[in-house]
Amino acid sequence: MPKEKINSTFNDEIFFILEGEITEFHVAATTVNLLNKIEKNLEEKILVGGITAAINGMHGVLANSAMLSLYDGEDMYNFAGLVNGKVVCGVFSDADKIKDGDIVKLVVTERDDVLHVHSLVRLKDSLFMMPLNAYCGERAFFWECMKVARNMTFFMWIFASAAIFFSVDVSPENKEYLIKVYGAIFILPIIFCFPFEYWSFRTMRDYSIYASKIFSVYGFPRPDDFDMLRGVNFFKEKNYGFVGYSCELALKKHREKFRLSNI
Repeated sequence: MPKEKINSTFNDEIFFILEGEITEFHVAATTVNLLNKIEKNLEEKILVGGITAAINGMHGVLANSAMLSLYDGEDMYNFAGLVNGKVVCGVFSDADKIKDGDIVKLVVTERDDVLHVHSLVRLKDSLFMMPLNAYCGERAFFWECMKVARNMTFFMWIFASAAIFFSVDVSPENKEYLIKVYGAIFILPIIFCFPFEYWSFRTMRDYSIYASKIFSVYGFPRPDDFDMLRGVNFFKEKNYGFVGYSCELALKKHREKFRLSNI
């Protein structure tokens, strides 16, 4: 989800859980194609007399109310469907893996006449979907940035030290010069790496706050420390497989890391 949409929408919304079978499921790479698919499906159902009030209103509701919840981005899929008679819609990179009739657990907010899906878990295999860039809680993201800064600092220390060792005369006569050089090697990476990564944290912080909000609605323990990336997993389909994220696996590793109970 683009950053401007995070700031302008979710802060004042009420997040809640919706669980049930998703039906009349449609997915497309763009909002225009999604609406066209729903419209075509509606026409087919009218012809065979299998239309219900909820399905009949689905296209109009999405066209008028839900487009602010969707966007067209690279490798992303917009989707819409019905859960417990409610029109739901959202956008995830793996939305094309969802099938009509799947039992899902959703974190949603109500926007006009539709429910916008912020996160989705398919219950049969724990396939876990989150918004673009919102994959870990705020505290987890901060420490991730600091770890990147630490690793960059170590790499620059090793690389610069090796370069100096093999290119500069290390005889006792150059002792004072070498002390200054190695002092600079020690200080400069710290001055550069940690402020840079802290700036990255501040710039992307809204995504982690958004993720923390979703994790807390699911009821995850220590949502600010939760990291979806711990749940990377291979999912098998009928004729192929794909790499996604498992909510169950991520929770298991989260509990193990912080020594949390399974309650």
